[in-house]
Amino acid sequence: MTDSHALDRLDTGIPGFDTILNGGLFKGGVYIVEGAPGSGKTILANQICFHRAGKGESTIYITLLAESHTRMISHLRGMDFFRADLIAESIYYISAFKVLEEGGLVGLLKSIQQAVHQRDAAFVVLDGLVSAEEFAPSPRDFKKFIHELQTITSMTGCTMMMLSSTERSASFRPEHTMVDGMFELSDHLDGVRSLRSIVIRKMRGTSQMRGKHSVEITNAGITVRPRIESLLQGPDGSDEVAESSLANAPFQIASLDTMVGGGLPGTSNTLLLGPSGSGKTLLGLQFVMAGAKLGEKGLYVGFYERPGHLRTRSAKLDLGIGAAADAGMLELMWETPIEGVIDHVVERVVRTVLEKGIKRLCFDGLHGFMHHAEFPTRTRAVVGALSSELKRMGVTSIFTLETRDLVGPRIEIPIDGVSSIAENIILLRHVELRSQLFRLISIMKMRDRAYDSRIREFQITDRGLLVADTFDSAEQILSGMARTIEDK
Repeated sequence: MTDSHALDRLDTGIPGFDTILNGGLFKGGVYIVEGAPGSGKTILANQICFHRAGKGESTIYITLLAESHTRMISHLRGMDFFRADLIAESIYYISAFKVLEEGGLVGLLKSIQQAVHQRDAAFVVLDGLVSAEEFAPSPRDFKKFIHELQTITSMTGCTMMMLSSTERSASFRPEHTMVDGMFELSDHLDGVRSLRSIVIRKMRGTSQMRGKHSVEITNAGITVRPRIESLLQGPDGSDEVAESSLANAPFQIASLDTMVGGGLPGTSNTLLLGPSGSGKTLLGLQFVMAGAKLGEKGLYVGFYERPGHLRTRSAKLDLGIGAAADAGMLELMWETPIEGVIDHVVERVVRTVLEKGIKRLCFDGLHGFMHHAEFPTRTRAVVGALSSELKRMGVTSIFTLETRDLVGPRIEIPIDGVSSIAENIILLRHVELRSQLFRLISIMKMRDRAYDSRIREFQITDRGLLVADTFDSAEQILSGMARTIEDK
């Protein structure tokens, strides 16, 4: 039977890391962190040391053949977690390479044991496991060394983290079978982008979020971004949405609301398809602004339209975006479409929805969102997880997606599988007739509701997007009989 004391957790203080570990490290456990030079091993270990020391615990950082403590500390000073007052008071840096050189693994083991007892350490880092292995007379002796370290941690309740390099000849090492957990940090190039990630290779005694998770290193230190599709809670039988959230969410565009049966179904998600310039952003803004007028807080998430530009544009179209934002009825969020981490974007969206009580959302630019993805194939899964979470939180959402062809009957969705996630699909398109462009709108799909599938013409005016009352003008356009400006 496992001792319950051994199941006590030690939180690392690293955002996202404890989440994928399902609660943190186990007290008294021995863990290996592997990674190539520059992948973040030293920062991760020091960040944990400073976090535990900040809680009043004693921590030890032991180096073998590594950079000097002076240089290491000078590099750490720029990190937000660094506190000079904790060094030599709660964090002890010890160089043990000479001990290893003179006394071998036995001498190193005694040195670690003495330091743990003298300092009553709760967390110990051994930086340079490769050097220790090089001094082992045989693989059996090295395994015995790891076993003795486990004995020390079990008797003292101290947690140990050993840092090692992945750039060794064998991918499988004897010590892998003996430790309580093993984590791999990586930093690799994808085209011109540098991508950091962490993988839990092994974690005894608990479930964990397996697979590859994004890692960011900033002045704040290391942040782990758990894969959002694994993190978000999906809807199940116990999830109930408030009755008020199930009411229709109208656009307050009379003809369009008629087409969709009085408004979009509450808590549903809608995919707004159309080429560049077809009016997707404007329609999305009108949707959230219609909610604001009804007392429903809205959130606009954009990848191409900055908040300042939206306010200026709103003033010209008399949409009232600036006034709604100033009154707290509308939140404007912008993300650069160049580089980023999609998990971070979704975290911000979900956090804003919770904190601000959002009921309507326009996610403008799935194509830009896809550019954040380290692996674009994740886009469908992430959008699906976000859509489910928004529904669970009682939010009615619109996602816009740009189609490739500007003009013509061909409709090609650039992100595979996204259309299958959408409960509703609205198509905006351009049609060219005798050197003039017309705009058409149609409902391609609405789940669990009857709708008007007839195509209608719409126009973009100073009052926003206006949809024709009947389908007659659209019929004339598609039949080639519409009158051009010169004919009128």
